[in-house]
Amino acid sequence: MKRKHLISLLLVWSFLIGASFSWNYYLVDSNNEMVVLNKSRSFFDQILITRSWNSEHNGIYVPITDKTQPNPHLKDSLKNITSTNGIRLTKINPSYMTRQIAELNKNNYNLQFHITSLKPIRPENKASEIEQEALREFEYGLKETLQLYKNGSSSKYMYMAPLSTQKSCLECHKHQGYKEGDIRGGISISFPADLYTNGVNKQKLSLGIIHFLILLLGYTGIIFYHRTSRKYFSIINSKNTELNRIIYTKDKFFSIIAHDLRSPLSTILGYLDLLKTDYNNFTKEEQIDFINEMDMSANNSFKLLNNLLLWAKSQQNRITVNIQKYNLLQITTEAIEAYLAGATLKKINVDLKISIDIFVYSDSFTLQCVISNLFNNAIKFTPENGTIGIKAKLINNFAEIQIIDSGIGIPESRIEKLFKIDESISTKGTNNEKGTGLGLLLCKEFIEKNHGELRVESEINKGTKAIFRIPTTPLL
Repeated sequence: MKRKHLISLLLVWSFLIGASFSWNYYLVDSNNEMVVLNKSRSFFDQILITRSWNSEHNGIYVPITDKTQPNPHLKDSLKNITSTNGIRLTKINPSYMTRQIAELNKNNYNLQFHITSLKPIRPENKASEIEQEALREFEYGLKETLQLYKNGSSSKYMYMAPLSTQKSCLECHKHQGYKEGDIRGGISISFPADLYTNGVNKQKLSLGIIHFLILLLGYTGIIFYHRTSRKYFSIINSKNTELNRIIYTKDKFFSIIAHDLRSPLSTILGYLDLLKTDYNNFTKEEQIDFINEMDMSANNSFKLLNNLLLWAKSQQNRITVNIQKYNLLQITTEAIEAYLAGATLKKINVDLKISIDIFVYSDSFTLQCVISNLFNNAIKFTPENGTIGIKAKLINNFAEIQIIDSGIGIPESRIEKLFKIDESISTKGTNNEKGTGLGLLLCKEFIEKNHGELRVESEINKGTKAIFRIPTTPLL
């Protein structure tokens, strides 16, 4: 997953968590407001029911006490009466009763009712600024209002709903110009908000912590997924690269077979066809030349197939390396023995200078393949009457072997391409010998299997040095 995709995922996750937090934050406030509103409505409804009960009985009589004095604003000839047993009673109308209930609630439950109006009869019923604003809105159709306001160091909720003029109300309020159905005032209900706001704040804090933890958890999951996916994408890309390399190697393999193997076989078939159809028309010398050409083509085909098989096994890791201690001179002598005839044919002098005291730790088969391939290359590119030198010296814990020819040399631009399959190109030798283009590639792989290294130095028209190192001590 690319970095821009990671950032996009983090932004989307942040947006989702932010949206969830905002929505739940709103729900906490909304639910709290609904709880407060329902509580306030319940109180208001109870007051209305109580007032209605009082009004249906045209007021109720209670004993006159210090706390319950006759209502000076009530115009009623039966406002004050005396019971048969001599107790003085006064009529309590709905407004008076509401005031007394409000005082009881305020003293006992810290809950305050206030009956008020824009045209109060009692000065105590004068509306506050907040109540006045609500009363004006009631006249325009507002059904209720709920507000949170500061009251010193604490805060309070105030609920208010309108009171409409009933027929029983006109007895006291008709002179004010009210008629039945008019909004003549309202009742406000106030109570401390700290209990509710503290609960809301705790919910919001918990909500914030939970969302923050979920946000971090999501970030962790996304980043973990990003790193894991990058790891697996890297593995997939690596496998794809390896697969492409294998496919290319296979294509190169078949290309070499199609091109380099077909050429010597075509030569053999061509000469055989000539000899078969016109054998008697050729001189003895020409017939021998044809046979020599076919022999050379057959040998080249054999070497080609041998290198191809070795290289194919190497690509499939089917060549096992058994590291043991060997005498370098003996290994080298055995490796070049089969190719000395080719050097003799081109009258090439082979100068072998390797001390019998040098021992190396290597795999005999792969080391002999390297030496024989490099020696065969030297023969191929050395002109007649040239010289090939093979020498070795000790450098630290390695034996450095050099196979030096006096051949045509290699352009510097091509030296780096010698060990690349996609750049490997077969080049004809000084006597038009053909190769596979796989020899040096195979040598490099085999030398590395023996914990060594291979390099090539060359100058045009002066010759080439193939230099490789092999350990002289066992590697841990």
